[in-house]
Amino acid sequence: MKTQSGSLTHSTVTGVVWLVFQAAGSRAIGFLSQIVLARILAPADFGVLGLALTVTTLVSLITSFGADDVLLQRQRSIRFWTSPAFCTSLALGVAAFVIVCIAAPIAAHFYRSPALNVMLPVMALAMPIGAVSIVSTVMLRAALRFKVLAKVNVAEIIVTQALTIAMALTGFGALSFALPLPIAAALRSIVLWTLSKPKFRRSRRGQYARMFTQGGMVFASRMVIACINQGATVVLGVLTTPVIVGVYFFASRLAIQPVQLLAGNFSTVLFPAMAQLKLAPARQRDAALNASKILAAAVMPYCFLQAAVARPVVNLAFGDKWIAAIPLIQILSIGLAFDAVSWIAGSLLSARGEFGRALKYSCLFAVFFFAAIGIGALLGAEVGVAFAVSSYYVVLQPLYSYLVYRSYGVTAVQVLSIYFAPAAAAAFSMGIAVLVSERLISAGEPIVQTIFVTIAGMSMYAIAIRLMAPKLTLEIVGRVRAALKRPQESATANER
Repeated sequence: MKTQSGSLTHSTVTGVVWLVFQAAGSRAIGFLSQIVLARILAPADFGVLGLALTVTTLVSLITSFGADDVLLQRQRSIRFWTSPAFCTSLALGVAAFVIVCIAAPIAAHFYRSPALNVMLPVMALAMPIGAVSIVSTVMLRAALRFKVLAKVNVAEIIVTQALTIAMALTGFGALSFALPLPIAAALRSIVLWTLSKPKFRRSRRGQYARMFTQGGMVFASRMVIACINQGATVVLGVLTTPVIVGVYFFASRLAIQPVQLLAGNFSTVLFPAMAQLKLAPARQRDAALNASKILAAAVMPYCFLQAAVARPVVNLAFGDKWIAAIPLIQILSIGLAFDAVSWIAGSLLSARGEFGRALKYSCLFAVFFFAAIGIGALLGAEVGVAFAVSSYYVVLQPLYSYLVYRSYGVTAVQVLSIYFAPAAAAAFSMGIAVLVSERLISAGEPIVQTIFVTIAGMSMYAIAIRLMAPKLTLEIVGRVRAALKRPQESATANER
């Protein structure tokens, strides 16, 4: 059992490392393409994309209908569920495409944006094509083959961004964001199908009903979360102009990068790993808590640093056209740091198969979210919405984590300790670095400001977190050393 546990831990750590490298590469590629696209396209083009995503993001959830989570949670018998999962996903992918095509003229009228009549059907074409790869992706995740998935994801990003830039240069405008999606989805499906080689069995009686029962709860939870994620854009789309929507959407895309980089990859790896510990709830709980602590220590300084350098980076990379996005990036970055940590608690619920409980929490918190952004929009348009979103994350996401963990014997003090030390250390370190840089460095030197704040802020954070949470620091260092040492030992053994 000890050997199996060590192997699982190594596979999990290695999976996180590979996906973080992949996400870092994707972030770099995405950031560079964002610079190019921000100079080629207008804020209104980004606004059209943001409005289109409020439709496609919600409808695209129909494609999997939670089949991927159901398969992962049943990974010991996954071979018996591939056929119903594939047929269900493909049929729902086609249905999603039809729904978006029907909704396109309605959305165009609702948002007063005729461009959506063409953009939405093109984006929706990727849904049935992408549905083909759902089972293949789940099989690779269940086998913990994250290195393969990382390479495929990076290749997909490169293709998508290259095609987007090429189309923007040739004058496609907002449609440049839509046309590459079905092409990239087709390439991804072909590659993953070839790598996973899924085998299908004849579906048994009752499998579709059971999949829709459990998958329905996953789908409902994802739908609520997607509504929360798109809620700010929808509210701004109704109350303001496409230009304001474009500025907010641009800012949120930049601000959310650390969350996708770290929290998204932790969740992707931990879900299948914790699902293997289904019969050991105490070990699942401990794994989730440790992951939450490590993630908080990593994502807090990243997000606070992003807020600290937002002004010089935007001025340098994107120019005066996007100055209005700077305060939004700063406000959202702080809140998203707290949101990221709660993703681990959500993964724990999924690994335990508690899909109904996850749905209950999602619905409860959605009420508070929409109340907050409604008030924010009325009081301060895009800035008010950003404050509302950030406040929601800072206040309610730790509460969400507590509600999840308390049924496993974790106290409120233990949950708050996950957030307190990293947040305090990051706020102090980045705040001091910014104050010093403003006194010593001219505002006309954005590169020097960015480098100084990054080096000084991260250095002070390393010292501060070492003093405030010494056990956590030692655990992180120990895990990194173990992850680096394991491949070296394997290589030495192979040489012998």
